[in-house]
Amino acid sequence: MSAYDLERDPVRLAGRALRWGARWVAIPAVLGAFISANIDVRALPMVGPERETAVLFLDGQAYFGHLDDSGESGMLTLRDVYYFQDARGATTGLPVTLVARGVEAHEPSDGMRINRDRVLAVERVRADSAVARAIEAERALKGQQPALLTLNRPAQPSRDVLAPQRAATEQGIQRGLVTALDQLAKLNELVLPVTKAEAQTITQKASADLRTVRRNALARLAQVMGMGAADAEAYVRTTDAQLDQSSFRTDAGVLLAPDLAGIVATANSLYAQVGDAAAKQLTQQRTPAASPSPSPSPSPSPRP
Repeated sequence: MSAYDLERDPVRLAGRALRWGARWVAIPAVLGAFISANIDVRALPMVGPERETAVLFLDGQAYFGHLDDSGESGMLTLRDVYYFQDARGATTGLPVTLVARGVEAHEPSDGMRINRDRVLAVERVRADSAVARAIEAERALKGQQPALLTLNRPAQPSRDVLAPQRAATEQGIQRGLVTALDQLAKLNELVLPVTKAEAQTITQKASADLRTVRRNALARLAQVMGMGAADAEAYVRTTDAQLDQSSFRTDAGVLLAPDLAGIVATANSLYAQVGDAAAKQLTQQRTPAASPSPSPSPSPSPRP
């Protein structure tokens, strides 16, 4: 009878196999339990669409971006951040404009870390909301491609979203021109310290300068939209003529991509400069030029 081999005992082998299997099952199970407790699986790239989050602060400010909430500290991290800026008095038809974080003086580049104590609420941004559309338009303008490795993969931007954004930008440019021309007209209704001929000359020059600002704004819009030189020239010429047909006073406002909102803001600033210069010329009291004093005639020299 051969000696019994303990190392080949079936029960012992089965027990060893079970222990080995349990070790490799337990590690992923523990890791999975930890991850599931701290990461929203809807944010994973293969599970659901991009998850854009709104973080509302106690002071009323709102920031939008990709939220990293690990739950392991008193801080939240928001990346690819946008926020609202006051735009009352602007010509976009909305009281706020959307700004991409990163243009500040300190040029932040590694996300925004937020103390939880400052947060009032955290909400999901709908994919068809005005904020989401404006962010998508900004990505499309910049040609941004989503990163391959990320827990919150951004959606592929579609250039289809740019058509309504371009139209809204044109309307904002035109509203600014109409407002500036209206102000010039109101100034000419006043009793001015200049003659009517002088007022007409000043107004005509200012009106021409205002229209030049509009053409330059449309040229910049064509450039941002990626048009070639020939297409941009034709676009500016055609659109410049079409815009004279409407003031767009009653059209609903559209939240613009930050780059497009910047075009409207720059145009409005230049409109204001032209209007202020014209107002100063129209209302400034003229100082009459002093008449030259007559020179005394030299006395004739006596003849010998």
